[in-house]
Amino acid sequence: MDSGNIYIYIGIIGFILSWFINKEKTKKAGFVFLKIAISVLPVILFIFVLMGLVQVFLPKDTIALFLGGSSGVFSIFLGELLGSVSLIQPGAVFPFAGYLHDNGANFGAIYTFVMAAILIGFVTIPLEIKMFGKRFTFVRNGLSFLAVFIIGLIFKAVM
Repeated sequence: MDSGNIYIYIGIIGFILSWFINKEKTKKAGFVFLKIAISVLPVILFIFVLMGLVQVFLPKDTIALFLGGSSGVFSIFLGELLGSVSLIQPGAVFPFAGYLHDNGANFGAIYTFVMAAILIGFVTIPLEIKMFGKRFTFVRNGLSFLAVFIIGLIFKAVM
């Protein structure tokens, strides 16, 4: 039994127990679940479509060439760059990272891709500037980019 099934079973058991404890709160929880599922489902479907397109148009050898162990520091930088410009919700980035791993990407490149997708938002910079100002936005993104790159190098060396 894999962890995905365990989460499903825990959720079902929790929902059933909640139903017996308080039906009204359980109904509210069900509506919250549906609202979240409806907002996340298109993103997850997009990720699966993207994985399919990458699989068809980028052979495993190409991924391994640019993000694999033999590509060195470039793979760390490229993984971070791809993550920085992608607009992926954190929960949806992991299936794509798993796909990269299965196709030969090294752990350093995968780490930088995941962390950059979560922490660095080149695509959302205009919104961040509007909310927090230019100085904060550029310092935060710059320091995040540098930190993710350094940790990616360490991660690649250790793994």
